Amino acid sequence: MAELKNIHNAETSDTSYDHVLKYTGIFGGVQGLKMLVSAVRVKLTAYLLGGWGMGLITAYNAVFEFLNKASNMGIPLNATRKTSELFEEGTEEQIEHQVMVIRTWVLWSAILSVLICLFFSPVISYFFFDHDWSRWPAVMLTSLVAVTNIIAEGECAILKGLRQVRKVAVIETILALGTLLCTIPLYYLLGIRGVIAGLIACGFLSAVAHFSFSLRLVPYSVKPLSQRTFCEGLPLIKVGIPYVLAGVANAGLQMAIPAIILAQHTMEELGHYNAGWALMFGYAGLVFLALESDYFPRLSSVAGNKKRMNDTVNQQIDVCALILAPLLILLVVFMPFVLRLLFEDEFLVVTGMATLAVFYPFLRCLALPMGYSVLAKGHTVAFLVLEVCYDVLFGLLIWWCYNAFGLIGAGMALSAGALYDVVVNFLYCHFRYGFVFRKSTLLFCVGQFVCLLVAVEYCYLVSPSDEEKYTAGGIAFAVSFALSLYHLLHRSSCAQYLVRKFRG
Repeated sequence: MAELKNIHNAETSDTSYDHVLKYTGIFGGVQGLKMLVSAVRVKLTAYLLGGWGMGLITAYNAVFEFLNKASNMGIPLNATRKTSELFEEGTEEQIEHQVMVIRTWVLWSAILSVLICLFFSPVISYFFFDHDWSRWPAVMLTSLVAVTNIIAEGECAILKGLRQVRKVAVIETILALGTLLCTIPLYYLLGIRGVIAGLIACGFLSAVAHFSFSLRLVPYSVKPLSQRTFCEGLPLIKVGIPYVLAGVANAGLQMAIPAIILAQHTMEELGHYNAGWALMFGYAGLVFLALESDYFPRLSSVAGNKKRMNDTVNQQIDVCALILAPLLILLVVFMPFVLRLLFEDEFLVVTGMATLAVFYPFLRCLALPMGYSVLAKGHTVAFLVLEVCYDVLFGLLIWWCYNAFGLIGAGMALSAGALYDVVVNFLYCHFRYGFVFRKSTLLFCVGQFVCLLVAVEYCYLVSPSDEEKYTAGGIAFAVSFALSLYHLLHRSSCAQYLVRKFRG
């Protein structure tokens, strides 16, 4: 309670460029740690459990994702948006009451996940485990993973909405390391039987970590049998249904892509595609985690003010491009080394795909800040339409490009889909919300895109020698870094202060 009374302080109320830069950098570091720990965990898991064990983990994770998306009813997203609004304008009592409503509905959604798992577990067992009905008790146990993660997502949404960004970063760090410490000993001691135990242990760790911070703000309270609480939470569900459907559409796309590849290619090629996708998605996560944890709550709180909303979107695009572009150029230059480090030599065939797909994370860092505007406004039906259109187009691009050009075509499809996302999100936000790019933001992003384009052209497409590759890549990186530094010095008061001290 004492923490809730002091929730409005200099840190939680700061929306400056330095704040955005600080927490985008922090969450980028957290994502980098998660990638490193994940690489270690994957190698140790493969050694202890082998390929069959890795496949089993993938299958159970797919079940858990299905349960999570089918039962969370979009509550975490809308809980963040609602608590963000109350953070700006509400009283302490209103915040406490809204948190109670959210937790009550989270509890109901967790119960729903158990019921869904109970009903579908025999069917899931049959289709996921080679027509074996007998695995349904093990499948049923994954409902514990879904329950703990749904509860953890609810608590995380509350922390995000109340601008407890530092706490969220600490939790993400704990989970990154805790997941490794929870799973590997169980795999070593129990073998294949440790797969379910490891998933459950990680779920409980996530719930405990979130509760250890959120309960200091608002004590746990639920009213599952209260008709008034039920009615107050209905708007969360009504707004969340399109979001759930969008998640189901995305899950359908993720299931369709392997089918598209396996229709004419081998399981080995599917593994190569997944490696390229994981690499691009991991790099994108350097800034995407900050969008969910820090940016979306800030955007939700200013959604009613056109100018402040426009400034917030431009500000976030600035910071994402500033951090991501130079790193992506380094990735292009050292792509073979990165693939050897994260995977094995056989995955060097992914070099072409990953290089051509490098535009995907950069373009998505432009599209997502605009796309979150739709969610911040609560226009979830529009969000559903935009997401389904993107999923359909991307599925068609993968089908055509992969069949025509193989892995290189998949890289082209990723970048083309992201470009479509930028154009569509800009047009929608411009005409509905009056969003416009600041001139400085537009010129900066174009400059960084050109640097990235030059790096791809001279480090891959022209088949250069190592000397030409590192020279061209070095020049592209130097220009990109200089652009970022120049932009930083003109926008960040902290950077300006450090320059004055250095000269001083």
